[in-house]
Order: sequence, then structure tokens, then C-alpha cells
Amino acid sequence: MGREVDVKLKPKRAYSEQLKSGARFYSALLHLFIAVILIGSIACGYLYWWLYRYEKQSINGALTQYVKDVTDRNWDKVYYDDSRYFTELNTKENVIDFLFYVYGDKKPGGMTFSWMDSDGTNEYYDCYYRQSYISTLEVTKPEGSNVWKVRTLIGSNNYEFDLLEGSTFRINEIPITTSYTHEDNHIPAAYEGYELDDRLPAVSRYFINNLVGTPAIETERDTDIAVRDESTFRYYIGPKPTPEQYSDFANEISDTAMAYAEYITEDGTLYDLTKHLLPGTVFYDAVRSFDNQWFTTHESIEYQNIELKGILPLGDNAFIGSISFDYVVTATNVSQTYSNAYQMYFIKDDAGEWKCINIYTISSDTETPEIPIAEEPEAAADEVE
Repeated sequence: MGREVDVKLKPKRAYSEQLKSGARFYSALLHLFIAVILIGSIACGYLYWWLYRYEKQSINGALTQYVKDVTDRNWDKVYYDDSRYFTELNTKENVIDFLFYVYGDKKPGGMTFSWMDSDGTNEYYDCYYRQSYISTLEVTKPEGSNVWKVRTLIGSNNYEFDLLEGSTFRINEIPITTSYTHEDNHIPAAYEGYELDDRLPAVSRYFINNLVGTPAIETERDTDIAVRDESTFRYYIGPKPTPEQYSDFANEISDTAMAYAEYITEDGTLYDLTKHLLPGTVFYDAVRSFDNQWFTTHESIEYQNIELKGILPLGDNAFIGSISFDYVVTATNVSQTYSNAYQMYFIKDDAGEWKCINIYTISSDTETPEIPIAEEPEAAADEVE
């Protein structure tokens, strides 16, 4: 007879207990999902932060941010960075005017950058807008900083400053010291090439670039003066003339300028002019070969609105100065006014007399004709323009 097997069946769980078990499972699954989302979000956030930090600290990121600041007209930040991290000798207004001219209404999205050069400390990139070159950018990383700083190179005017011994000056209230590029033992540039070095003082020549327009120069001493050489981007800086020097120089400038104007209009003779000039210079030879046939028939001449400025002694044997005047020619009851302005360069000759080595026409509304002059390769300042 077969053996009976006693099978005990598990009792079925109550429905409510099954619900509780499912809820615990899905709750655990939800927590796991939230944890994964949270960890992923943190990871993505960290990755974004790392990439943002990397981009911000990269050269490309700095270039992109710079052009954005410029095109957003964020001038305070742009000029602050220029002044703090670069040698910025321009005023804020000049920098803004220049940047507005360069970038105008261009958008950052259309700009690309191409590496151009490096000087071992700074990097230089050309900036293009829709494939067209618009500027060169200088990039530097300040000591102790992880972020590159950027500025637009102006590079339009490179100025030279010839300083007589003891003179100092400032540009945009920043003192120009020997830390700036300079060379000693030059003579004033306007006198180079004349073989007159032994009569002229030594000057220190400073080279300043990246200036917008004409720099606003201030001398450290009230007794000094800065005079622009109108023939080029150069200044001479030294002590002002004494009252006696000023009177002497003013007479020489006036007499020579008037003799120059009168020779051209045939109111004066060649000798009246050449007696004021140093023989052997290119300008002297040009005067002697000039055919002064230009004139307006007239009965009288008169000088009006005479103004002297920029008179600076260069040691004991040279000086420069400028004069402007109206040359009024009258014929019967009709008058014609010719406005002239000259910068003039003088030297003492062997006899101790003041002689002019060059006359440079710096401005005029209606001027008398100039004496033409052949180009002299070694002494550009000798050219009469």
C-alpha cells in the first residue's frame, strides 16, 4: 500500500503584504535612479566647470572674451586691463576712439584668430572678421595669474624722444624712465648727417610705440619744454631758453623766415636769404638752384599775426623753433593773404654766427611755393615738404 506524502502548502501572502513588498522595491529603484541622476549631474557640472575654467584660462578663451568685451562696449574693463597688465600710455578716450574705429559694429561670432608671432613672453594673434584682417592682438599671462590678458596693438605711430641730460617726462601721467627702450649718446636727430656732432649735446633717445595720435607730453620740471619735430614722429625735450636766449633766437627765426618768404616772392634777394643759411647743406644748395619766378605783381607787403613757439636750445650751439605768420601782398586796392608756418633748425658756424640748416613747412592755408629739394637718403630731415 502506498505511503501517503504529507505536503504542506505555503499559505498565500495577504494582498496588502504584497503591495508593501512592491512599494519597497520601487522605492529602492527610485532612490537608485535619483542617486544616479544626482551623481551624473554633479559629474556634468564638474565637467562643465572644468571646461569653462580651461576655456577661460586658454588663449582662445581670453581672445574670445576680449573681443566680446570690446563689441559689448565694456570700456571700463577693457581700459582697466590695458592699464594694469600692459604699458598703456594712451588716455582712455583715445583708446575707446581707436577700438570703436577698428571694431565698429562687428560681432564676436564672425571673428577668428590666427597665431602670428611670439617674443618669448607675449603671444601675437591676427584677428579676422569674416576672413578679413582687422587687428593684431597681444596676449600676455601676468606673473601669478592663470588667465591670459589681451589688448589690441595700435602700432600706428612709433615715436622717438630725444632727451637732453637731466630732463625727464611723462606720457598720460606715467613717468618714462630708463626701463623703457632707449639709446644713449646720440645727437639731436634733426642734426644727424651734417658732420656737426662736436657742436651738439648728447641726448638719450627713447622709443615709445603703440600710441594713438599725438601724445600728451608733460615734463617733470616746469623749467623744461617738449618740442615736436614736425618733420617726423619725434620730440626734443630739454630746458626752456632763458629770456636772453629767447630774444636772440626769436630774432634769428623771424629774420630768416621773412627772408625766405620775400625771396620766393621776389621782394628779397638771394643774398638776403643765404646770409642766414649754413653753406654746404642740401637746403642751402636747393635755395641757390631755386628759380624764384613765382610772384604776384604787388606794391607792398606786410606781416600780420606773427607767432613764435616751440623754441628750444640744444646745448650752446644749436636751437630749433617755429614761426607762423600771414604774408599780406597788396596791389592797388586788392590784397592777397598767404599764411605760412615753418619749423627751423639753427647751428653756430665757425665764426659764432647763427645759421639755419633747414626750413620745414609745417602747415599753411594758402602758402607761398616751397623751394624744391632733391631727396637725400641719409638725412630725411633735410627735405623741404
